[in-house]
Amino acid sequence: MHRRKALGTLLLCAVLFSVFLGPVTAFAAPNPVTGLDRSIYETTDDNVFYFTGEKVVRWVGGFGGLGFTLAVLIISLFIIFGSISSAKIGRWWGALLSCVAGAFIFYSAYFFAPAIASIAFN
Repeated sequence: MHRRKALGTLLLCAVLFSVFLGPVTAFAAPNPVTGLDRSIYETTDDNVFYFTGEKVVRWVGGFGGLGFTLAVLIISLFIIFGSISSAKIGRWWGALLSCVAGAFIFYSAYFFAPAIASIAFN
């Protein structure tokens, strides 16, 4: 029973992708009327989109990493100095590890901002 549902779902997705992605590829070619092509996405010195995208990724990554780092600090202080019952300590450790992972992700975005902007605009 479950295999039929999974197979039906996969078939439906395949049909929908073929129906809706076909017309989208027509817009991937350069527009002969306006002259718009991929040159606006090149990472040259005068590309405003690339540098704005990189700046936005750096801001979001920096502030997100800062917020998660402060959360790690606060949660670790609660674990060290708080009188947490042994029944609830697992929840605090889970929150601490989740905040460490969040800080890692946001700081990675901050440090890889040029690569992310290059992927987004190339």
